[in-house]
Amino acid sequence: MSTPQIILGILLFALVTAVLYVWGLRRSMTQNMDMEQLLLRKCAGKVVKYLKKNETITQKEISRLVRDIQVGLFWSRKRLRVASPGPFAKKLANYMLEQQLVEEVRQGCYRLKV
Repeated sequence: MSTPQIILGILLFALVTAVLYVWGLRRSMTQNMDMEQLLLRKCAGKVVKYLKKNETITQKEISRLVRDIQVGLFWSRKRLRVASPGPFAKKLANYMLEQQLVEEVRQGCYRLKV
C-alpha cells in the first residue's frame, strides 16, 4: 500500500467514527422525547382497545388503565414508566384529542371518534 492510500484510509475511518459519534449523541439528546411519545402511543392504544369494548371512559378510568405501563427503546437500558397516573391521564387525554382518536362527551369523559 502506498502512503496516499494509507492516509485516505485513516481519513475515511475518522470520518465514519465522527458520523457515528454525532448520530449517537443526537439519539441520546432526543431519547427522553422519543420515549415520552412511545409511552403516549402505547397508552393511547390501550385506551382505544378499552373503548372498542366500552362506550365511554373517564379520566379516572384512564389513570387506572395506564398505571405502571412502561416503555423503553431497544438500544437503551433506560425505561419510562407511568409513575403518577393522575396527571398523566390528563396529558394522555389531550394527546388523544389532538390525534383525533377520541372526542369529549362531557367534561372528563371521552368516547371513540367515529
